[in-house]
Amino acid sequence: MEDARLSRSLNTLRPGDKGKIMANIFRAARESMAEKLKRHRNKPFLEAMMAATALLALADEEIVLSERLALDFILENVNELKVFDVHQAVNLFQDWGKAIKEDLGTAKKQVLKAVAKFSGDEEKASLLVRAGILIAKADGDFSEPEQKVIDELCQVLCLESSAVCHFEPEE
Repeated sequence: MEDARLSRSLNTLRPGDKGKIMANIFRAARESMAEKLKRHRNKPFLEAMMAATALLALADEEIVLSERLALDFILENVNELKVFDVHQAVNLFQDWGKAIKEDLGTAKKQVLKAVAKFSGDEEKASLLVRAGILIAKADGDFSEPEQKVIDELCQVLCLESSAVCHFEPEE
């Protein structure tokens, strides 16, 4: 029934209108595919970002509200992450947090492995570190364990000599 109605509707259109409609359909499909491709390409970065931020948030053994708010800020402002559903990202963060709480040693190796994928990309590598610093400073107490995690991230990302890894914690 709907096919017949659609067919009648298409038959009442002027010849030029059909072309415009088809062009709009193809444009929408192309944009949808481009969005999916962008998400696919940035998925490893989302993984690394949520892993690193969870490790930083739990460096002092608990995730506090200010760290959650900092995570929200990151998700809203990092262009590479804007293509993802915020809930998907937060769930990933929570999954990493759970893994870190259950087995810090194994989870930390997995976090560093996910992060290390960006050691050749200075822009994304420094973004990972800056996001980690934001999470670490969010509660107003940049602790020794948090500094140690930042140092490890800088090392695995080959950023030891980068300015992003050399900053003075605020007292």
